Amino acid sequence: MIDSSSSTGTTARVRPAIWIGLVALAFYIFLAAVVGNLLGGLAPEGDDTAEFVYSHYIPLVIGIGAGLFFIRWAGWQGIWTEQPTPTMRPRRYWLIAIPVLAAILPLSGFSNVAWADVAITTVLIIGVGTLLVGLGEELYVRGILLVGVRERHGELATLLITSISFGLAHIVGDLFTGAPLAFILFQVSAIIMAGIAYYWIRRVTGRLWVAILVHALTDGVLYLAAGAPSGGHSLHSEALTTNESVSATAQILLLVFSAVSVISVILEDRRNRQNRQNVPAPTEAQTP
Repeated sequence: MIDSSSSTGTTARVRPAIWIGLVALAFYIFLAAVVGNLLGGLAPEGDDTAEFVYSHYIPLVIGIGAGLFFIRWAGWQGIWTEQPTPTMRPRRYWLIAIPVLAAILPLSGFSNVAWADVAITTVLIIGVGTLLVGLGEELYVRGILLVGVRERHGELATLLITSISFGLAHIVGDLFTGAPLAFILFQVSAIIMAGIAYYWIRRVTGRLWVAILVHALTDGVLYLAAGAPSGGHSLHSEALTTNESVSATAQILLLVFSAVSVISVILEDRRNRQNRQNVPAPTEAQTP
């Protein structure tokens, strides 16, 4: 047990570190993908709703509870809030486009859902389940892992490590379902890009809960548009439909803004290094 003063601005029982964030994420992946698939297999044959509940409600609640306990026990700060980027200098107001576009995508997908054929109970069950997915994945990736990376590294490393880890985390679920390699590679690439968007939702708004809600809304629309819930997808594809022109345009713009945002964090890290170099070193107190 380490008692140290971390960059989160308070005394933490355990100092944030990348390896801790990765171990925590691996623990969550085991619950969501491995335990979730096993529990989903216990549902009655052909009962997709029961399979969804078994594979989501039980393991994700356990994972979220464990994550919240760890954060409180370890004394980590900066999990839920940070300074919004529009309040920093330079303002970079253009980054606001990323969370706006990320929210437009699932909203435009509402038209793909056959609402007349979906029971209200199914909507509620999927809504709660995908809220658990959004909370769990964001808590561990853009919460615990992000703080662990940020403790010793700049924003470029934070963006890349959290987004790539987010994409790779979904491979385990695909292995259970026997997805082909080409599909896995495409899905990982799409989820990495989604991870970049969720990173900026957190940073632009300064609130993790906004990323949680957009994530949950995206997953909920995907499940409902697919026609029926299915088990084994607690960690699943974030690829969005582009059937409609609005959705296609929003997704293309989101990809462009996300790519440019990588350059933005490189410049941000450079500015931060220059600012640290320009801070005068403290002088030693003279002894009598």
